[in-house]
Amino acid sequence: MVDARLPAEWLGSLRIDKLSDRAFRVLAGALMWCNGQGTDGAIPARYTKYLHPDGDDQDAFDELEASGLWSRAEDGYLLAGWSHDLRQSTAEEIQRYRDAARQRQKAYRDRQRQSRSESGAGALSDPRAMRDLTHNATRQVTANVGSGSLGETTRKSAYVTRNVRRHADSPFCAKHPAGTSDPCGACARARTAHEAHQNTIPGLGRDCAVDGHKLVVDGTCAVCAYRPRPTAA
Repeated sequence: MVDARLPAEWLGSLRIDKLSDRAFRVLAGALMWCNGQGTDGAIPARYTKYLHPDGDDQDAFDELEASGLWSRAEDGYLLAGWSHDLRQSTAEEIQRYRDAARQRQKAYRDRQRQSRSESGAGALSDPRAMRDLTHNATRQVTANVGSGSLGETTRKSAYVTRNVRRHADSPFCAKHPAGTSDPCGACARARTAHEAHQNTIPGLGRDCAVDGHKLVVDGTCAVCAYRPRPTAA
């Protein structure tokens, strides 16, 4: 986009100050039209109607001509002193500005493209980046999913204990082979294991006395006939 200039010294210029409002508006319109079209001040007669909202104003045209701001040409008018007196840019200068701007934009895009390419290649070739990526991905999966170890399940089972495995055929623990009337947690576990051992379903390859019960949602075992004892409310 090309801009027309209204020089600051026009505020104190006698030649500009003597213009009527309509003539000054035609002058401003002529500056804008010529800059936009790149005509260096030449205005064909068929386009003078665009210089004022009311169209051609011959009195304003004559006033500008009398003040020496433009003159009649073969086909229209020509603004006087386009680059010197009126301080406007020539079409050649504007084209140079545009070419230089295009070159700057192209150079900027090339630098940005090269920078992105080098950054991407550096990230792929840097072993530290790959190590960080693997570390972060592994840590994230472990945090959300877990380590996948089966040891925790085995440790948490109440039935896979040394006494239960050794005395699965007895409802009593090793300390009380003949039973006891005193409360004994080991005997309670032994009785549970004994019941499970007696109720093992053949052919499933699982012994609840050794492997522990495979509990379902209601607390019963999916392999044997184990049922949890009701607890007092």
